[in-house]
Amino acid sequence: MPETARRTFLLLPGHEPRKAAKAATLAIDAVIFDMEDGVPPTHKQAARDGIHAALTNVDYGRRERMVRINGIDTDLWREDLDALAGLPVDGLYIPKVEDPAQITELRRYLDGTDGPLAGAALFATVETALGLTRVESIAAAAGLTGLFFGSGDYSLSTGIEISRDSLLYPRSRIAVAAAANGLQAVDVAYFKDVKDGARAREDALDARALGFTGKVVFHPNQIDPVNDVFTPGEDEIAHAERILTAFEASKGSGRGVFMVDGDFVAVDIALMAEKVLRRAGRLATPITKGNDDD
Repeated sequence: MPETARRTFLLLPGHEPRKAAKAATLAIDAVIFDMEDGVPPTHKQAARDGIHAALTNVDYGRRERMVRINGIDTDLWREDLDALAGLPVDGLYIPKVEDPAQITELRRYLDGTDGPLAGAALFATVETALGLTRVESIAAAAGLTGLFFGSGDYSLSTGIEISRDSLLYPRSRIAVAAAANGLQAVDVAYFKDVKDGARAREDALDARALGFTGKVVFHPNQIDPVNDVFTPGEDEIAHAERILTAFEASKGSGRGVFMVDGDFVAVDIALMAEKVLRRAGRLATPITKGNDDD
């Protein structure tokens, strides 16, 4: 998947068909049907039935279709997966992951299935104190596509008050673990004032600065600000193009650093510029880091 493909993930309860239908009209990159915390214990089967109906009858176009199943530490997740058999599921969110063995168990189960589930993208949710202490080993588990930070349960687990400062440590650690293993880092939705797009933008900017490449959203008002933050802007694209043009011109000149727009640039900055253009869909052939004297 291109890096711009997963910026906004709309999380909605699986047992609410009206929301499932509306999701197909929104400018999101992925819809996540919830079977877990957003569904009361008495409505788990209703959520399975609702998701089956939505994935069978609603055209989501290019939006990815994902499902948050119940935790691997429960008796429900196998029933959840059985209910999804044969349906067009692009990805699975695994809640409250605290041990890489949980990913291994899920992967083993999926490998024994036929159809879309066997190749579904897997996102491990790190949302407890124990999960955070093991995030590096969780991120290294085979078969993962990304890590998702869930601040609500993390707050419950640790007793912290959710704020920009208190989330800095878990966000940073999760983003670094994801990057070290080539995974996408997805941040939690902004809980407070969910209808306030400006607040959602500020929170998304904080997440992007730490290395996250997308966010879960709860409300339609959060969608445009989050999409905008995680999409390279025209000024950013133009700056990246100038860097790569200068980088190409410097090859064979013996210069290790050069200036672009008043800033020092070396090969690592050129690689960052390449990443910006790749996210924007502007670059087809990657450059390589090394001694290239051609």
